[in-house]
Amino acid sequence: MFENVKHVVVDLDGTLVRTDLFVESILRYLKGNPFKIINLIRWLMAGRAFAKQKVAEHVEIEAEFLPYEEGLIEYLKELKAAGKELILATASHRKYADQVAAHLGIFDRVMATEDNHNLKGQNKLAAIRELIGDADFAYAGDSAADTPIWRAAAANIMVNAPAANVAEAEAAGKLVWQGAPEKPVWKAFVKEMRPHQYAKNMLIFVPIVTSHDYFDGSHVVATILAFICFSFCASGVYFLNDLLDLQEDRRHRSKRYRPIASGSLPLSLGVAGAVGFPLLAFLMALVLLPLSFFAVLLFYFAVTNAYSFCLKRLTTVDVVTLAILYTLRVVAGAAASGLELTSWLLAFSVFIFVSLAFMKRYIEVSALPDEAGQVRGRGYSAADQETMFSLGISNFTAAVVILALYINSPYVLVSYETPQVLWLLCLIVLFWGNHIWTCARRGQIPDDPVVFAIKDRASQLVGVSFVVVLFMAKYIYLEF
Repeated sequence: MFENVKHVVVDLDGTLVRTDLFVESILRYLKGNPFKIINLIRWLMAGRAFAKQKVAEHVEIEAEFLPYEEGLIEYLKELKAAGKELILATASHRKYADQVAAHLGIFDRVMATEDNHNLKGQNKLAAIRELIGDADFAYAGDSAADTPIWRAAAANIMVNAPAANVAEAEAAGKLVWQGAPEKPVWKAFVKEMRPHQYAKNMLIFVPIVTSHDYFDGSHVVATILAFICFSFCASGVYFLNDLLDLQEDRRHRSKRYRPIASGSLPLSLGVAGAVGFPLLAFLMALVLLPLSFFAVLLFYFAVTNAYSFCLKRLTTVDVVTLAILYTLRVVAGAAASGLELTSWLLAFSVFIFVSLAFMKRYIEVSALPDEAGQVRGRGYSAADQETMFSLGISNFTAAVVILALYINSPYVLVSYETPQVLWLLCLIVLFWGNHIWTCARRGQIPDDPVVFAIKDRASQLVGVSFVVVLFMAKYIYLEF
């Protein structure tokens, strides 16, 4: 009977916390310099326990911000109050196990990987027997690797465990507590893809719209395929970003709810998404689209990874990089369809996107709790708030000036039926810039200006008005 069991042994990774601390520490180790993977491979060749020791020497975790299984913790507190001895037994390195145990304050003893001995599976079971002898114990675990320990235990506590293990425990009458995920993993996976962010990739259609080449079926199909490729590639980048920014995201007011940061999506699936989606995008681009588009996509992926690993921490460099990444979408649209990209459109795009990039950083800085605050993982502090606001406004104003010069250029005068109508675009863009920067100033934009623009009624009206004015100027002749 479970009432007579005095020892409750609890696994850490995937059980007490919804993550794998070894994988997390590896990602943290590689974040500063991906070439450190050479060291990691060398350590792994010497043994998994040795690798855990070396990584732990270089990487710190923040135990207070880990995604804990709160339901299990409450249950364990009840067991402790009932006089049970709680033992944390994990294959993670002792350094991390001790930090977690100290933070929770409910464990009586800790067993973990140390001294070149990996505490997993049969090794863990042997360590449990050495510690408590032949006494009955309950075991809390999550994976098939825990099967021999569940079978040896008098009672089973299961968290997101395989169905076969759950059925075996129920048949043996050992299952005393079971935890299940709050929502299906596939929903977390789709959410991590961030399909709402695909709206940014609509910039790929800009060349075909501004050149009024939308009646050419081959160009339209190529642009749609380019949109799909960029969307898949972007999803892979989102997976990688969130894997690398785990600790920073968990401290953030809203990013801590992202699937990887919150633990609702296993890190293994996060790594699969970070690798799989870009490979799929590159394969499609190589087979279905011009090599020039493949080159742009490859450059976009390289710049994005450079941003993820280091550029995002460099003041101003991060903003310029974000603007380049936005502009590359426009370039990719031209490369996919074979259309010529004007210097006017490039210049306008760069200034608009620099302004939006400054807005993204302005929002992060504005959310800091005090004037001396520093944005984690970025090169900005609260003192930069007014500077970023001024730079954002000035760059947006420069974009409007470029648009005005373009409208007055000889190219426009011969390309549109009523080029004078295009002057309305200046008013529309100027209104939108003032609108979103005012919203940012008032704290009405939570995180991402693009996501805000998609949902904002005024921004939607601006987008529709912009397209209507373009069509009127191109196809309707008006006398002034």
